[in-house]
Amino acid sequence: MISRSYTKQGSRARSHNLLTRARVAILSGILFLSGIGALIFETLWLRLSGLAFGNSVWAAALILSSFMAGLALGNALAASSRIRRWRPLHLYAVLEVLVAFFGCTIVFALPVLGDLMRPVWQTLWNYQPTLLGLRFIVSFLILLVPTTAMGLTLPVLIEDPVLRRANFGRAIGLLYGSNTLGAVAGAVLGEGYLIAAFGLHGTAVAAGLAVCIAAAIALLIARIEGDTGALIPDRTFPLRFDASYLPPWRLLFVSFGTGCIFLALEVIWFRFLRLYVASSSTAFAIMLAVVLAGIG
Repeated sequence: MISRSYTKQGSRARSHNLLTRARVAILSGILFLSGIGALIFETLWLRLSGLAFGNSVWAAALILSSFMAGLALGNALAASSRIRRWRPLHLYAVLEVLVAFFGCTIVFALPVLGDLMRPVWQTLWNYQPTLLGLRFIVSFLILLVPTTAMGLTLPVLIEDPVLRRANFGRAIGLLYGSNTLGAVAGAVLGEGYLIAAFGLHGTAVAAGLAVCIAAAIALLIARIEGDTGALIPDRTFPLRFDASYLPPWRLLFVSFGTGCIFLALEVIWFRFLRLYVASSSTAFAIMLAVVLAGIG
């Protein structure tokens, strides 16, 4: 009897391990598709932002800073208790649909915005600090919804209840790495093939399709599992901090400084590549692909 109970426990443990590994693999694939779509959108926004904001270097700096600001806001919102009341996979699907919709809308709207804003930029040309500040505000507001949704996707997805049975640190590493490698593929694929083959609008639709496929897979998993994707009490979340938690301000300050330096280096590398690459959008895509490949 004892040996049989041990055998049953062992088979259950193996089945749980297989389920967890399969879930990590599927979620990694979802985030790979998400990364492809996100970086295709970013390179498209850079291509078209020159029409709305002028100088390609300024446009690159504005797109990068606005993009990262939205991602940071999304990560901050992930700690909200209201966000955590959602089913993780359902919320993830909603976020990806928002990314697809607003990502495509921005691609179609930026040329029109450029025509509307041109008189404003010309009026403020002699007031460069004011002009730069207004350009940042406009670009931030334009990219706010899709980039915030992008920033929420990974934190939301790692709250999936099955992942809590895995080696949590390793699972996060795999998910983040898959998302980043997908971003590398998106930067290369979009600039190297899709734009030439399908044009800007067709490429935007392709990016939106990749993101929507990721959302559909997440919804399919949630539907198959039924009650498994039910609401999870806040106390079970692995990233929960209690009221007495004191943030490591020194580490946060160092992280903030590192982020500032790293983003500044990206702009410098972009300017350097412009000396050797004729197209600013191609130089931007190459810079992003190399940086993200190193991160991933």
